[in-house]
Amino acid sequence: MLVAICDDMQDQVRLTHFVAKKYFENKKIDVKFNLYTDAYKFLNDVEERTPFDVVLLDICMPGIMGTDIAAQLRKEKVPAEIVFLTGSDEYAVEAFTIGAAHYLLKPFTMDQFHEAMDRVMDNIRLRHSRRMIFKVEGGIRVIEIDHITYVESEGHILTVHLSGGDFLQTRLTLTVLKDNFDTMSPGQFVVPSKGYLVNRKAIRAIRTGNIEIGGAVLPISRGGTKKFQEEYFEYIFSV
Repeated sequence: MLVAICDDMQDQVRLTHFVAKKYFENKKIDVKFNLYTDAYKFLNDVEERTPFDVVLLDICMPGIMGTDIAAQLRKEKVPAEIVFLTGSDEYAVEAFTIGAAHYLLKPFTMDQFHEAMDRVMDNIRLRHSRRMIFKVEGGIRVIEIDHITYVESEGHILTVHLSGGDFLQTRLTLTVLKDNFDTMSPGQFVVPSKGYLVNRKAIRAIRTGNIEIGGAVLPISRGGTKKFQEEYFEYIFSV
């Protein structure tokens, strides 16, 4: 695992590094740390696609707020788990809106830190359990299912469309793929019409006879719009 610690105070970086190192040693997890007192250097590494798994991030830093950094991570689609470390609780709502795993007030105890990191590790395990391996020409690709927007079938060749416009092709039946999705995340992927499988989380609009997803317009089976819409809302409000 790769863990980033970013705080403009050197002593806070050392302290956080110490408690984090102890946590991972106790869990017997191999980990490498990147330590930053310069938030812009950290952001540069993010833009260079350094694959951080966990980010331990101060909020109040010179020139830029930790919440702004976290928002940039989400914009860059960095899937790292973020834990905010701060001396004030006034940013808690914003932190969780951004999708932070935890929010620790300084000074924090070892027990509080361990509780935060246990939540982080649970999130990471869940995310890794929702990855699918596809056989493609020349090898394999490992894809998080939340990054799949829709799948279209032509014979036994599936074109799997991904967020950001990328796609892959694999030899598989739509029925087998849906069964795999249902095992990993029941109800997330549905068939709106023959030959298509869509990620309900990626739907942007539902209209009479079609849905908008991933920049594409896909058909809904004739007369099925109302039922499709009702089941969509039932799913979205249950997750």
